[in-house]
Amino acid sequence: MNASQQVELGKLFFEDGIPGFSHLQFFQLMQEEESPFYLIQSTEEKDVGFLVVNPFSFYPDYKFTLPEVSQDALHLEEESSVAIFSIVTIRGKNEATINLKAPIVINLTNRMSKQVILQEDSYSIRQPLFEQQAADVE
Repeated sequence: MNASQQVELGKLFFEDGIPGFSHLQFFQLMQEEESPFYLIQSTEEKDVGFLVVNPFSFYPDYKFTLPEVSQDALHLEEESSVAIFSIVTIRGKNEATINLKAPIVINLTNRMSKQVILQEDSYSIRQPLFEQQAADVE
């Protein structure tokens, strides 16, 4: 059994790209088997990929209101199912941060995706991913 087996979960379309990579629109969503980590990998430039997690797995109280302009861009309707991911950055040994300020929202019905920058001030782009790491900082 291959330790780093990836499960392909489908294609994603970012109409506006991802900030910093606005020229890339087509991505693949993959999951490391039996892991909370996913990979959003560009299908246009293979060396561009983002490590992401479901933010609710790490921050159960995380919540935000999706701006109407973003709902329109994703063609969200009441029956649309949505997935939310946050980009993870590895910052050294045993240190990782999660971007809660700019979640990636995916309309699973049509595969349209968008990184949304929230107006809420309560979330950081460099929130510690693991609680014990946050405790070490204090």
